[in-house]
Amino acid sequence: MTIFAIDTCSLIALQYSGYLEIIIKNVNLLITKKIVSELEEISAIRDDDGRAALDVLRSLSGLSILETTSKSSGEEELIEVALQNRCDFIVSDDIRAIPKFKRANLSIIFSSNLLYYIYREGIISKVEGLVALEKMRTRRSWKENVIYIAGIQLFK
Repeated sequence: MTIFAIDTCSLIALQYSGYLEIIIKNVNLLITKKIVSELEEISAIRDDDGRAALDVLRSLSGLSILETTSKSSGEEELIEVALQNRCDFIVSDDIRAIPKFKRANLSIIFSSNLLYYIYREGIISKVEGLVALEKMRTRRSWKENVIYIAGIQLFK
């Protein structure tokens, strides 16, 4: 089974897609306690991201929450988890964190790639995937960024 370590911003984006619960039920997702803490901080803010983070927190029972040595960032903890658990991919929409993941020699994908993954597995249709990608783009204000473009290219 493919194993994914996933970060906070990707969880929120996938919540916006409307398919996070389905992904959680069908994909092996690993997170850290720092990511839970980040979600709790975001959920305290009364905006769309705060509500999405709260919804993600309500879905935590389906995720594997792993202990790590305390690090300064969620990305550093995610690297530790990915290496220790031989994750196939790190899912991250944090463009600034990509160099850290690459230095650790880890394969990185975006949340849009994970949406495509569940399409390829036959869990959702292509149309459902494209609609979900548009929801993610709108709610995350991606416009024409690399995460959105990567997703569109996959679905072509």
